[in-house]
Amino acid sequence: MSTGDEFAYYVINLDRSKKRWQRINEHLQSLGIESERIRAVYGADLLDEEITRYYTPDLNQKQFFMPLKLAEIGCFISHQKALETFVNESEKSHAIVLEDDVEFIGNIDEYKHQWLDAVQGQDAKILKLYSRRKVKGVLVYSKPDYNTIRPRLVPLGTQATIYNRAAAIKLLETYRQFGMPIDVAYQHFWQHGVIVLVSASNHVKEISSQLGGSNISNKHDFLLTYKIKRELKRSWYRFKIALLSLYHFSKAQ
Repeated sequence: MSTGDEFAYYVINLDRSKKRWQRINEHLQSLGIESERIRAVYGADLLDEEITRYYTPDLNQKQFFMPLKLAEIGCFISHQKALETFVNESEKSHAIVLEDDVEFIGNIDEYKHQWLDAVQGQDAKILKLYSRRKVKGVLVYSKPDYNTIRPRLVPLGTQATIYNRAAAIKLLETYRQFGMPIDVAYQHFWQHGVIVLVSASNHVKEISSQLGGSNISNKHDFLLTYKIKRELKRSWYRFKIALLSLYHFSKAQ
């Protein structure tokens, strides 16, 4: 049975990033994968009423340490669109949602046993296929070179993620409205109720530097005092999330 029998593939891609879509589509096709392009939401094009449908300042003040950039709002909505497409249109059991600046490493058929072990069953579960840093936690699946970890602190980033149907539904319900970036939201496993797992070895690599950089990077010039305050708030927020994660992780064991 091929991987395509189990998984629906989705690629999030902006209309203005045609070369990125062409590149990742050719890459996936070379692996025998047919994917569906999800038309990404360009945050700067959102109308005020569209923004308030999903994102509210009140939630933002409760959930995060600074207002979200329009690009971050668009990114969150784009990922929700991918999950909606999967839930409403696919008969597959699992979805793999990719951003358009990644490529798989090696032969994905070799990963299939790890993917299925992570997300099969009735529990709502996701498996992150990429992390920039080493992840610490409990080993829940182990074969030579294929380890899955339930992390103490969920790593940031949504470059490549596998969802089972229960997880997709639960995340859509939980984040009809949001006040924090999507990867930060996924860190709050005690709120959304989804089991978040991470592959100990990366199954994809980032190639954004080859494609002109991230589409949500901040290009504004701010005063030094603002930058210092922002980074202090960021450090405190990350410390708080780390403590909350450790507390809820310990309770779940």
